[in-house]
Amino acid sequence: MTHYFEIFENEARDRTALRRGFYWLAALLDWVWMFFHGLWVEGVITAGVNALGIFLLQMAKAPWTAYLLFQVVLGVGVGFAGRRLKQLKVERRGYAYRCTIEARDGAGALAKLAAVGGQPLPEWRARRMFVVPDFIPRRLRGLAAVALLTLKAAFRFRLVVVLLLLLLAVVIALPLILKHDGSAQGFTQILITYTLTSITALLGFATVWLACGTLARDVEDATMQVVCTKPIPRWQVWLGKWTGIMLLNLAFLAVTGTTLYVLLYWKAAGLSPAEQRILREEVLVARGALREPPMDYEKEVEEYYQKRLKENAESITGTKDLKFLRDQIREGLKAGEQYVPPGKYRIWRIPFGSLASSVRNEPLQLRVKFYSPDAAGSSTPHRFEWNVGSENRRPYTFANSFAPESPTTFPIGTNLLADDGVLAVMVFNLNDRPVLFPLEDGLEVLYPESGFGSNFIRGLLIIAAWLGLLGAVGLFAASKLQFSVAAFVSLGILIVGLSTGTLKQVVEQQGIVGIDSETGVVAAQTFVNRAAVAVYGTAKQVIDLITGYDPVDALSTGRNISWSRVAQALALVVGVAGGFFAACGIWIFTRRELAAPI
Repeated sequence: MTHYFEIFENEARDRTALRRGFYWLAALLDWVWMFFHGLWVEGVITAGVNALGIFLLQMAKAPWTAYLLFQVVLGVGVGFAGRRLKQLKVERRGYAYRCTIEARDGAGALAKLAAVGGQPLPEWRARRMFVVPDFIPRRLRGLAAVALLTLKAAFRFRLVVVLLLLLLAVVIALPLILKHDGSAQGFTQILITYTLTSITALLGFATVWLACGTLARDVEDATMQVVCTKPIPRWQVWLGKWTGIMLLNLAFLAVTGTTLYVLLYWKAAGLSPAEQRILREEVLVARGALREPPMDYEKEVEEYYQKRLKENAESITGTKDLKFLRDQIREGLKAGEQYVPPGKYRIWRIPFGSLASSVRNEPLQLRVKFYSPDAAGSSTPHRFEWNVGSENRRPYTFANSFAPESPTTFPIGTNLLADDGVLAVMVFNLNDRPVLFPLEDGLEVLYPESGFGSNFIRGLLIIAAWLGLLGAVGLFAASKLQFSVAAFVSLGILIVGLSTGTLKQVVEQQGIVGIDSETGVVAAQTFVNRAAVAVYGTAKQVIDLITGYDPVDALSTGRNISWSRVAQALALVVGVAGGFFAACGIWIFTRRELAAPI
């Protein structure tokens, strides 16, 4: 395996070779490695940064994952700066740069230079700012070279510096401008929800802009014509652009994510002890959720259906009426499960299964959401009494009150599971009006599953998947169109993706033409309506798959983001949706006549 070596020479014609690339030993030992190589000033500075970071993390009472993340980021930075640090050492000793030579080792590079009489060949004189790593397979080095050129262009146009300053301004300035009310919920809303949403939006627009500009501009100024004369397939050029953009996004996410993570724990120390406890139990944790298994209503539906059919056989005619009758019976049974009259109760039985032994002694919480038909949209608190436990264990009994329509979370204690791992939750409606607990999210039991640090990293990975899709969309549009038109088309695709409400409305109304104002659906099916439902329904399903992995909401509510969920997001968002745009973009770009006038 060959490497690139920079040759330095002093006035006495002594030469030394420095390898380009990543220095693993420097990454592992950082300031110790610097002291070993005589870089005393740099070593002291790095050791000071290390000590300061550890001190700030201790002041913020950060978990061990924060220390690990800080050391990894510091080590990676030193590893990439290893060659530059060794260059500083030799330059202080009077050496100056002569050339860059590809060889197996430093001695081989010096031997090549000596073989030509010490005068570098013309192709050796250019100082390579970006070198393809040696571990990249030769067949993919063209792709890697395009990715590095994309990074170089981003640095040359000052995009990296400007965007990094904007992101850090959002992370640091936004929590200072927007003051929270001192509660854990208000703190979370500012530090996680608003800040992380702003970071995602900034990176999203920057990704689309860069993806459109880096390909369309290269074609417009004839740079791409020069690149395509090289022995690099066009699909590698396209994917190389996408890879370079994603490397930038990952770097931005690493910097801003680390800053936000440290700032989160640092500012949390300013909350009251009671709010800090709420923050640790409800936000700075990764909680799993369990619900009551869905009931099978089909047997009861069939019984009621046969009974109604015998009673009203003459009035029920046609397949449409029979289907409507079954749906009506099924919805009535579901409504009975959700409806709790005044003075009555409702019981949920939630099986923990294999999780019972691991969470039996862990603190559990209930997340409850209900609706009050007589007080729709009202914030009037409703009072309930709860019995939580099991038949063979004394239940935990308490009463509380909270408003309808908004989810409310409260603790229920530990060691409440039955021997078979089932948790029984009974609620008494102490109000003079009925309430309704929806089957989908009426009641959930939350339990601690993992730490916040790893959950935060998984959330950033899902955001990276979204950015990967946006990069593919921008490059797809730029594969054929000019920069301005490509940006317009990309934004149009984004607007469609954000218009899920309109798509859902068209699907529910079964069309877009001839809507009956009384029923809310189309009066008659036409070709236009059927085509609209097919197109809008497919678009809605795809968008729901992509946006169904919301890391910001999960992090702000302390919900666990599992690795399987991250894998599904990467597979669907990047693999399926991004792969579709990539395949279309590559197909268009490989067949495009670059020299043709636009």
